[in-house]
Amino acid sequence: MKLVIHRSALVALATLLGFALRLPLLGDVPPRWDEGWSIAHAALDLGEILTLTAADVHPPLYYLVLSVWQRLVGVDLFAARYLSVLSSTTAIPLIYVAARAWSGSARAAVLAAWFMAWLPLGVYYGAVVRMYALAPSFVLLAAYGALKLGIGDRRSSRAPIAFTLGAAGAMLTLYHAVWALAAIAIYAFGRAIVHRDRWAARNLAFSVGAAVLLFAPWGLFALPQFLARAAAESATNIGRQFPLTYFLRQGVYDLMMSQQIGEAGLIVIGAIVALALIAAVTRRTSTLPLALPALTITFTLTGVAFAARQWAFNARMLICAAPALAMLLAWSFDQLLPGRTTHNAQRATRSARYISHLLPLLLGLALVIVYWPTSTQFVYAKTLEVFDPYNPHTYHQHIAPHARQGDLVFFNVLSPAGFYALDRQAHDPRWSYALTWDPVIEPRSRWEQRIRQAASDHDRLWIVLYRGLAGANGDLRGWMDSNFYPAYAAWGEEEVFYGLYGVVREEMVISDVAGARWGAIVLEEAQAPRSVAAGAVVPIRLTWRAEAPIAKNYKVFVHAARSDGLVIAQHDAQPLNDLRPMTSWTPGEPVRDNHGLALPADHRGPLQINVGLYDPDTGERLRTANGADAIALATIMVR
Repeated sequence: MKLVIHRSALVALATLLGFALRLPLLGDVPPRWDEGWSIAHAALDLGEILTLTAADVHPPLYYLVLSVWQRLVGVDLFAARYLSVLSSTTAIPLIYVAARAWSGSARAAVLAAWFMAWLPLGVYYGAVVRMYALAPSFVLLAAYGALKLGIGDRRSSRAPIAFTLGAAGAMLTLYHAVWALAAIAIYAFGRAIVHRDRWAARNLAFSVGAAVLLFAPWGLFALPQFLARAAAESATNIGRQFPLTYFLRQGVYDLMMSQQIGEAGLIVIGAIVALALIAAVTRRTSTLPLALPALTITFTLTGVAFAARQWAFNARMLICAAPALAMLLAWSFDQLLPGRTTHNAQRATRSARYISHLLPLLLGLALVIVYWPTSTQFVYAKTLEVFDPYNPHTYHQHIAPHARQGDLVFFNVLSPAGFYALDRQAHDPRWSYALTWDPVIEPRSRWEQRIRQAASDHDRLWIVLYRGLAGANGDLRGWMDSNFYPAYAAWGEEEVFYGLYGVVREEMVISDVAGARWGAIVLEEAQAPRSVAAGAVVPIRLTWRAEAPIAKNYKVFVHAARSDGLVIAQHDAQPLNDLRPMTSWTPGEPVRDNHGLALPADHRGPLQINVGLYDPDTGERLRTANGADAIALATIMVR
């Protein structure tokens, strides 16, 4: 009884250590790109979460868990990462019970718990706002159930439930978990076959089928979309230029977190396993248990490497092999540590016994020395997927000074939306999305409908376009400029476009300016409302025509001036918010040009709307045919 309590205490201590190792800098390191995606994705409604997840490269369970968590504790970076810490820490006691069923050695199981607490890959991804923290725990739950079934333990009625829930949970958390699950199932079936245990094989098959059935609803819904996307993008994936061995070699480095220490980590871990094998053979100890971690690591490395040639390669996809590495190291030190007394050991010389005590200590010390920089710095800096300097606060910094509480901000990718959500204050506008950038590009009809619906409730809409007009972003920007009234535009870091648009709320009236002319440039029609509410965006609709090719890109200015001549709102841009420069016009073609004037909230009374053109290089205004530098378009009343 005392021995059991002692082991439980060691596992509890390992769990506390793993928890403590994942906590440093939890709220201090800026959110990474994928973390911003998770935070925004989980903030959506249930239907939106499932719809977007089906178009993404990950299943929905983690987003659903994070969604519930954020609704309970709020949107906060520390809190979101803390959920990952809790999820990751559960793998430590789980690996203990799984390793007991696997190895039959309590000492190996305790060692596995300690290695799971410390492994750099587990610590790194155990404190990021992603599904990689949760997946290993499900894999270990499945491993426990499979191992119990594989050894024919009829006393454990929980084993089928553990495997079924663990396997289904892992697959609904991370698709790449399938490689580890396949290795576990093969190993368990192999043990059942070796022992000719039909009961075990039958229950394993039943549990595998039950897990597949639990996953099936999501698989039937999402996998066709996922596979179609992978097939469409595989032809352009740069990974196809590399052989499979390239990704296998990279995977070994990433699993062992050797990016910072080069070959040293591989050499030390390789030496530990090799010496343990020698010790096991010398003592005539069975090495069959090694098949489980070996299969799991091999299957995961190969599966992820193969997928890299079709999609992309990332160290995080190997996370489900981290428990196997912990088991491999635990088995190795279990063989090397003294205490396994055999007939040969009894006859060993004193010097041999001294070496058997010293060798594990030296190998453990070598492991600590080699991984010290990784374990004390790299896993907390979280720089593995950070390639360029970036500022996650830039989105809020650009929007907040110009926005109002009733505005709505549309992001073309969820990661910046997540960054904005972390910085957003109660008086800042809410956000939505119109996804036109990787990893998810929505059908145009879907984002059009979402924006139109929002326009019925909000007078001012923002769009934030990561990477500006690249890719499908241009469709969204052009549609907004054609259907709404641009009042503000700015470019920020990382080619991010920020645009404010007004929505028509009043009847538009045609102004009496037909035929206004600036050389070959003719203003054919102009429309403006008779009145607007205070603080609104005044919509101005212009239609231009060129009578001859235009050699220079002039800018249009639209001003709202008080009776004393003071301009209180203006919008300057080339036609269609810079999307239809005048040199692109075809003579005789009508060119639609929308402008919005964002009025201050405190102005009331009449405003005169003036329109003109100027040279952006010199600032000099063009003169109309009668010599004026602007025309009075209309007088509107601000209520």
